[in-house]
Amino acid sequence: MRFILAIITLFACIPYAQAETRYVVDQATLPMRAGQSTSHKIIAMLPSGMAVEALEQSDTGYTLVRTQSGKEGWMLSRYLMKTPAARDRLIHAELELAKLNELKAQKKSVESELEELKATNSKLEKELEHIRSTAANAVQMAEENRALKSSAESTRQELETLQQQTRDIRNGAQQRWFLLGGGAILLGIILGLILPRMRVRRKQWGGY
Repeated sequence: MRFILAIITLFACIPYAQAETRYVVDQATLPMRAGQSTSHKIIAMLPSGMAVEALEQSDTGYTLVRTQSGKEGWMLSRYLMKTPAARDRLIHAELELAKLNELKAQKKSVESELEELKATNSKLEKELEHIRSTAANAVQMAEENRALKSSAESTRQELETLQQQTRDIRNGAQQRWFLLGGGAILLGIILGLILPRMRVRRKQWGGY
């Protein structure tokens, strides 16, 4: 008995084993009718995923809807979803992912530019510090130069004073030597006039 059941089961599975699996495409159109039954006229065929405005829901399983173009009609409530179709959500997710990747690329670019700006800022700060240091040294050198000029001027004035004093001393010495020389000449003249007379007198005194 069990053997017979096994054979029956095997033969029953053969048709199913030969069948191939198929999937219904996600692209379809659904009818929007003038009334709440399949006998009413089809007003429009709405593609899956299209957004419509639900105006009224009846107990017959139909919902009164309005399209974005303003057409109104009845559709089976089971064809309406509160969320977008999976295909539309996938497209939206892919768009969001593309935007996210673009934002990531922009962020990376901005971060790279920020690093470059930081490096440039650091370089400029170093150059500014060097300029400040150079300027400080220049100011110090200018002050030292002014001090040296002032010292040189003071030294020059002292030198001129010493030179004037030296000239005065030389002039005074020359005047003294001139006076001494003149006095010696005058004394020689006087002696030259007096001594002969003194000799004559001595001779006269000696004759008496």
